[in-house]
Amino acid sequence: MTKYLINRKLLNLIFLFSTVLLFGQDYGLEDFETDSIPTQQNNWKGKNSKTHWIIEKISDSIKIRQNDYNYFKGDSLPFSQKQIAKKIKNHYSIRAVKKVSDGYIIGFNSGEFGGGLWFLSTNGKKSYEITSYIRVKDIFLYNNKLYVIRGLAHLGSSYGSIFELKKEKKWKVSKSFKLPGAPNFVLHEEDNILILTSEHILSFDKNEKLTEILNAPFYWGMFYPSSAVVDSNDIYIAMRRGILKISEFKYKPNYEWLVKK
Repeated sequence: MTKYLINRKLLNLIFLFSTVLLFGQDYGLEDFETDSIPTQQNNWKGKNSKTHWIIEKISDSIKIRQNDYNYFKGDSLPFSQKQIAKKIKNHYSIRAVKKVSDGYIIGFNSGEFGGGLWFLSTNGKKSYEITSYIRVKDIFLYNNKLYVIRGLAHLGSSYGSIFELKKEKKWKVSKSFKLPGAPNFVLHEEDNILILTSEHILSFDKNEKLTEILNAPFYWGMFYPSSAVVDSNDIYIAMRRGILKISEFKYKPNYEWLVKK
C-alpha cells in the first residue's frame, strides 16, 4: 500500500511538472521561424495540430505560450456554478460575465447545443433571460455602452453579430449588427474595437460603424484563433500550429506565417 501511494504521488508530480512545462512556458517571437502560409489544400495540418498558441503583450514585450483552453472572459461571480445553474435553467457553460450596477450579465456558449444571455442580481436571488439560444463569445464595455458578440461556426456555416444592451425596466437588446462570420474575439484599440471573425478583421468605431479591414489569406477559422496583439502597424494572431503576422494590416497587408523552431 505504501509503495502504491508513493508511486501515485510521483505520477501526480510528473503530471504537474509536465503541465507547467507545456502550458506555463513563455516564448518570444525569436523562438519562431517563417514557414509557408497555410493553403486550402493543407488546412487540415492546422486543424489537427497539437500546438495551439496564445499571444499577449506585457509592457513592451510580446509573449507566446501554449493555449490553456480557459475560455472564460470577464468578471468573477461570488456564487458557485451550482447556485447559478439553479437560477438560470441549469446552464453550466459560462463563457463571459460583465458586472453591471444591479448585478451581472452572464453569457453562455455550448457550441452546437446552444447558449443564452441572462441577468443575475447582485444578491443572486433574481434572474431572467435577456435572450435565448445564442452562443456568447464576449461581453464588453466600449464608449460607455455594453456590447455582446455572439456566433457559431459549424458544419460549413459561419454567422455572428454584435449587439448593444440597454437597461430600462430590465436589460434588453437595443441594436444588433450582423457580422460576416462567427466572431472569435475582440481586441481593444484606443479609438475603436477590432473584431476577428472566422475569416475577417473588422473595425467597430464609436459611431457603431462596422468596417472590413481585411479578408483572411486562408480560412483561419479552422485554426481556431485564440488571441492577437497589435504592435505599431502590425498584428500578430495566435492560433493552432502557428502565429500569423500581418504587417501594415490596415493599409497594405503583408502576411508571414510563423511556427515554433
